[in-house]
Amino acid sequence: MEMSTDPLTHDPSSRPPGARSSDEVAVVDLCTSEVLATVATHSADEARALLRATAEAQRSWARESVRARASMVRRVTEAMVQQADALAEALQRSQGMCRFDALVREILPCVDAGQWYAAEAPAMLADLAVEPHLRSHRRGEVRFLPRGVVAVFSPWNAPLAEPLTLVFEALLAGNAVVWKPSSLALLPALRAREIAVREGLPAELLTVLVGEREAGDAIIDAGVDLAVTIGSKNAARRVAARCAKAAVPSLSSVAGKTALIACDDCDVERAARAIVAGRFVHAGQRRDTVERVIVHAGVAGELTRRVIELAAALRVGDPWREAVDLGPARHPTRATLLRVVTEEAMRMGATLSLGGEALHRGGEGSWFNPTVLVGVNEGSRAAREILHGPVLPVMIASSNAHALSLADDGVGGPFTYVFTESADRAAAMADGLRASVVLHDDVFATEVAVDAPMDAAGPGAAGTLHGPDGLIRMCRAQHRSVPSLALPARDPGWPPYSPLREQVAIRALRTVFGRHGVVGRLADLF
Repeated sequence: MEMSTDPLTHDPSSRPPGARSSDEVAVVDLCTSEVLATVATHSADEARALLRATAEAQRSWARESVRARASMVRRVTEAMVQQADALAEALQRSQGMCRFDALVREILPCVDAGQWYAAEAPAMLADLAVEPHLRSHRRGEVRFLPRGVVAVFSPWNAPLAEPLTLVFEALLAGNAVVWKPSSLALLPALRAREIAVREGLPAELLTVLVGEREAGDAIIDAGVDLAVTIGSKNAARRVAARCAKAAVPSLSSVAGKTALIACDDCDVERAARAIVAGRFVHAGQRRDTVERVIVHAGVAGELTRRVIELAAALRVGDPWREAVDLGPARHPTRATLLRVVTEEAMRMGATLSLGGEALHRGGEGSWFNPTVLVGVNEGSRAAREILHGPVLPVMIASSNAHALSLADDGVGGPFTYVFTESADRAAAMADGLRASVVLHDDVFATEVAVDAPMDAAGPGAAGTLHGPDGLIRMCRAQHRSVPSLALPARDPGWPPYSPLREQVAIRALRTVFGRHGVVGRLADLF
């Protein structure tokens, strides 16, 4: 299959009428540098105009029933399944992702999330009856109403599944969405939006904002109703600060140095295969990738030998044109950084057990051999910095407790993986971790996150993402209260007050909320 060579520009509905772009960005094939698409960027003024158009479209969408919104989201996800080849191609060529990973780790999770939410949203967003226990003469309900326009900021290494899950949540809640992907992950976002619009989703309801920092700042300053950031701590901190200044609520999910803990009783074969998959899938660039392994000394030798065998068999190449297991890293300079980190780790005592060399294959991607470093010092960059590349740091722990302390050292992210034959030990270790998602004997946490709330971790973050709570956070809760019987013209709780009413009030307070037991409450009356 060949991708169209026609330049890709925004759908006219995604740009203000008569707007002219001051710049364009070229999307290239990472392995050949072939231009796949030319995308017009939004200036700050255009971003503000786009937000106004999106807000106008949202008002009509908010009047649709939850079931009608769910029907539309379901149609979009079904169309994505039909167009999975085109989406996979965009991920393969512009992101360097293998076809299997594109289908199973990006397209499948967002389709599943959209369909799960579409099925569950009518019940999750149903009105809640409220029977006030203090004022029993009233009754009420809580309704979950749309916030308005939700801005979704997503990074280059979360191109489709994670941001689209948030997009589906926002749309089902009745919001419109301005999605600002990284300039390094434009093509998947634009392809997904094209599919949605072709299926009948009003074009202004889901717009893709293309531009630099100024465009994102402009929509925050112009008054989006909620901003959700997926990405680095620096990106989340900057968005949160901008939102605080503009009084815009925000949520964030930040990346970190995700650890895999291999305890002394782990299934070595499963742990080894999980480590190789968790580290080297998509060249080690996923947000939930295994960034470091912390292994008990008792199984370190056996486990690392098996990891090295498996990693040495991985095929590196062009995922669009060859049968390979990993493609290039997305950033052109990544191989240089990985070499520097590898050399520093070796100077600090680590053993280079596999790889360690850059490959030269052309294109704008950055090529590096699958690399395994054993005995990495906990103070090294390899142990503490996110590498975004196929280098696996292995740290040796003297005990399971030592492994837990190394994993929870403050640089970890929202995910941790624990490999042990004991469910009780896994649970106990989870209790000692600050991670939002802890997987026992498995990797790739974002694939199992949609059903359950995940703590929104990051600068300025509060609340949860995903699950029923995540969907409700896309809404504003409105409590409506009405009298259940006819009320007198004058309420006894309204002024003017008198000494008699003050005496009645204090006795009532003591009787209802004072000492327990009939005798004590009777005594409080007098």
